[in-house]
Amino acid sequence: MPLSNPWLWFVIYFGLGLILGTVLYRSDFCMAAILRDVFLFKDTARLRHLFLAVVLTLFLFLLLRAVGLSPADPYRGYGIVSLMGVGGGLIFGFGMVLAGGCVMSSLYKMASGNLSYVLVFFGMILGSMLYAELFPWLQEVERSLSLAMPASLFELWPRAMRWVAWTFIALAALLFVQWQRKGYWHLRVEVAGYLQPWLAALCLACISLALYLFSSVPLGISSGYAELAGFLGRMITPEHVASLEYFSRSEAMHLAEGRRYGEVVLMAGVVFGAFVNAVALREFHVSPPPPLSQCGAAFAGGLLIALGARMAQGCNFKHLLGGLPLLSVQSLLFALGLILGVWLGARILPRLLLR
Repeated sequence: MPLSNPWLWFVIYFGLGLILGTVLYRSDFCMAAILRDVFLFKDTARLRHLFLAVVLTLFLFLLLRAVGLSPADPYRGYGIVSLMGVGGGLIFGFGMVLAGGCVMSSLYKMASGNLSYVLVFFGMILGSMLYAELFPWLQEVERSLSLAMPASLFELWPRAMRWVAWTFIALAALLFVQWQRKGYWHLRVEVAGYLQPWLAALCLACISLALYLFSSVPLGISSGYAELAGFLGRMITPEHVASLEYFSRSEAMHLAEGRRYGEVVLMAGVVFGAFVNAVALREFHVSPPPPLSQCGAAFAGGLLIALGARMAQGCNFKHLLGGLPLLSVQSLLFALGLILGVWLGARILPRLLLR
């Protein structure tokens, strides 16, 4: 059920962004911290909540397919399968550790007044512009590393993978019950307005489902940074930006094509939602400027995040909370690279900041 009415898509994207900003801010659901802490501090407590979000999204997508409401093109945005996805995931994961946030968590942290994430934000815009400059060469690399296989394992082995997916959900449900009995789901946090991460995981799965229904593409946001990079670039050097193949592929905005600027609207909703919650909880304050080493790490991390996301055709939210539940091959490759990148970043980051 793709969106056609421009006002409808604006309301839906901005509204979902408001909800997303509220949920992420109140739960501090940061994928960068969740994955980084596994390698840096051997802390897997919040990894359970990320796993829950992935399994819930898988369940909802399978349910959608079972009742015949799956989009006509269920793997839109995941059609390209290339080993460059591993490289993109590695660069993304490393940048995520340097930045201390990802494409989404940087927005809600920036909205609460943390200046480090303003640097991450502009680093991601510059990284998107850098990708546009390198696009012709990177596209050739992507093609040379492409794999001749379907976009999803569901296409490769339809019946077998459905059975595997439902069996996986059943086993995960048993594991979740065991974790509930051990009290692993509830985190003891004495903060006003705190949203438990398991509730945040449920909300994220529902938001991804809603976007999948309305736009045929699950939750993702990295293309929004590329659109902002193109917009700012046209203001500064319009002739040069117009000459870049990456931006010239996109036509001028058509109101009926809500998807193109949908992620920018979603970003605005996340920032505004997080800002309102920070003010309401009296937690908004502009932090003092971070040390130069931290500034450099934040900006460089943002640049690498955007570059990695463009190379892999999507960010951590698109691939982990959208592609993995769809058994996208490209998302599996991205996840492999992401884990390697986070591991590498967790080993290098302390040495960089403790010099």
